[in-house]
Amino acid sequence: MKVHSKDGIEMMDVKSIDKQGDVLVVKGKMMGSMPATIHIGPDAIWESFKMLSWKTRFGLVGMLIKGALGGKKKG
Repeated sequence: MKVHSKDGIEMMDVKSIDKQGDVLVVKGKMMGSMPATIHIGPDAIWESFKMLSWKTRFGLVGMLIKGALGGKKKG
């Protein structure tokens, strides 16, 4: 999975997301060249969830369905 800036610049190429104990471990490359392993604990996951409005939470469900059906991205 590639994550891009709004200008289309690749920010991170995520190679894997795994659960190790109570931590999510994201592995990939930052900016196309820097290997990175990011550890996200339960507190950070909860903080990020609280940042999402209800409108965004419901929108994520639609995005998951669209992605599963092979929908094209906008913009």
